[in-house]
Amino acid sequence: MQQQEILERLERIEAAVNAPPKEYLNIKQAADFIGVSRQTLDLWRMNAEGPAVHRVGTRVLYSVADLRAYMDDRRHEALQ
Repeated sequence: MQQQEILERLERIEAAVNAPPKEYLNIKQAADFIGVSRQTLDLWRMNAEGPAVHRVGTRVLYSVADLRAYMDDRRHEALQ
């Protein structure tokens, strides 16, 4: 591997590490994030349940903050 190629790869890695985190996720990413299937998210959305959604044109996006809040609301302490 040439030195220039190594430097280019390191620059790409650095850019990826320093990139701002995604604030909004598509349906598949959101489903993976909270550990449910895409079909479950679709069903919740059709029944006006589940985490809040953002519609941008035809796209459905989920805010990471909304997903975290949704999961926090469903947190239960283990029984002693």
